[in-house]
Amino acid sequence: MLIKVAPSLLLLLFLSYSCLAEKLTVALGNRLAPWVMTESNDGILIELISEAMEPLGYEIDKVYFPYARRVKSYQAKLVGVVCDINQNHINNSALEGYFSGIIYAYKNYAFSLKKRNYSFSHMSELSQYSLLSWQGARKQLGSTYDLMAASNPFYIETYDQKNQVKMLFLERVDIIQLDVQIFEFYRANLIEENEIDGNIEIDRFALFGTNPNGCLFHSSKARDDFVKQIALMKKDGRYNQVFNKYNKEFDHNFEKITCENNRCKN
Repeated sequence: MLIKVAPSLLLLLFLSYSCLAEKLTVALGNRLAPWVMTESNDGILIELISEAMEPLGYEIDKVYFPYARRVKSYQAKLVGVVCDINQNHINNSALEGYFSGIIYAYKNYAFSLKKRNYSFSHMSELSQYSLLSWQGARKQLGSTYDLMAASNPFYIETYDQKNQVKMLFLERVDIIQLDVQIFEFYRANLIEENEIDGNIEIDRFALFGTNPNGCLFHSSKARDDFVKQIALMKKDGRYNQVFNKYNKEFDHNFEKITCENNRCKN
C-alpha cells in the first residue's frame, strides 16, 4: 500500500533534523594541499574531520584562512575548532580550549637544490642560509627551531606553500622547510603548470622529526566526540582508508605517521 506523506510533514521533518544538527565551524589553513584542498573542498584533514563528526549529526562548516589567521579566528571565537595545533602552539600562543591530543603528524624536511651540494646534520647549520618556512613554524616546532630562526637574518615565513616550493626552484632562496606531502603535491602541480623544470634534482634533510598535531575545540563535548570517533576509525580501518585514497589519487607514497597515545612514529 502506498502511503502519501504531506509536503508540510516532510518540511517539518527536514526542519527538525536541521535543528538537531550541530554546526561545527572549523578553521583550516588555505594552502596545505593535499591535507587541505580549498578548490575541491576536500583533502586528508578535511576527510578525517568529516568522517569522524558527520555520522554523529554534526554539520561541518569549513573556513579557510592564511595560516596565522586561523588561530586568531579561533581566539576571537569566530570558529569552534582550529586544526594544526600542538602543545607547543598552545603554550606559545596561550590558547584556551579542549585539545584533541595528537591525531596526525606532518613530516618536515629542509629542501635544497642538489646542485648546491649542501650537507646538513644539525638544525643550527641552517642559520647562515636564506630559509623560507611556513607561517607559524617558530611557535609550533619547539625552542631549538625558534633559536635557529631567531639567529638567521635571512629567515622568512609565508602562508603560501605553493609559492614556497616555487621560490626554491627559481633559486630565490637557498632552503625551504615544509612537510614532504605538501612539497611533493605542489612540486607536481608546478611542473604540470610549466612553472618549474621537472628535471631539477633536490636534496632533503630530516632535521626536524615529526610535527604532531591535533585540533583545539571550544566545546568539550565536540572534542570528546571527535576523539572517540577517531579511535573508532583507527580500529575499523577508515582512518587508513583516507590516506590510502590520496596515495592512489596522487600516485605518491605518503609517509603516513601513526599517532597513538600522543606519540607518533613512521
